[in-house]
Amino acid sequence: MFLSEKNNAISNFASRKDLELSRRSSPEARLLRLKSIVSYFSYLNKNGEISDRAFEALVHYACSIFIENEVEARVQTVVEQKIIDFWESKLSFAIEKYLTNK
Repeated sequence: MFLSEKNNAISNFASRKDLELSRRSSPEARLLRLKSIVSYFSYLNKNGEISDRAFEALVHYACSIFIENEVEARVQTVVEQKIIDFWESKLSFAIEKYLTNK
């Protein structure tokens, strides 16, 4: 039963809704969230509820998710900005030129 509670905690951490909220929040808020999660895992380890090996695995997993989300958020920001730049510079000019010629 205790193992299923841990799995639920991990599942809740990585839920789709949680990931969406994580992407929308600031990098500082995401880092604070990671710190609180690692702190919680540390608390569980200190109280003997999880082993050192489980603690390592959980921290590794949480950090992996954090890094993946950070990279995705940064790439998404850059791609969105490139699309906006393209729209504002080349595409909007071409559309405007086309509409004025009609």
